[in-house]
Amino acid sequence: MPFYHAIVRPEVLAPADREALSKDVTNVHCDVTGAPRTFVHVLYTVDDANRLPDDIDVLYRANIRSGRTTEQKAELTTRLQNATAERTSASASRVAIHIEETEASFVMEGGSLLPEPGSPEEEAWKALDT
Repeated sequence: MPFYHAIVRPEVLAPADREALSKDVTNVHCDVTGAPRTFVHVLYTVDDANRLPDDIDVLYRANIRSGRTTEQKAELTTRLQNATAERTSASASRVAIHIEETEASFVMEGGSLLPEPGSPEEEAWKALDT
């Protein structure tokens, strides 16, 4: 369910580095939320049309399950900025993160509705990743 759409300036991220950055994004998301790795999705769009704001080199539009704490969302933001800065030529201050939340019951993964974060059903769901 977690879906990260990274819009990047062409000169910031080499195509050969996308897989490594995708793993970084997955690691951050799973470390912070405990979600199974297999459910994290990352999509890249290169901003060839130069539509990003002048002060932004990478913009993430992140869609995650609702119910995450303010602290978790802040940690996601900081760690994604830092991981992106380490993997690209963008500084952390030029990496923007926009988090949108979707109710778990509105999303299916593997043919099943997702559980709410912190619910008893979530433990069985997490076991799917093993």
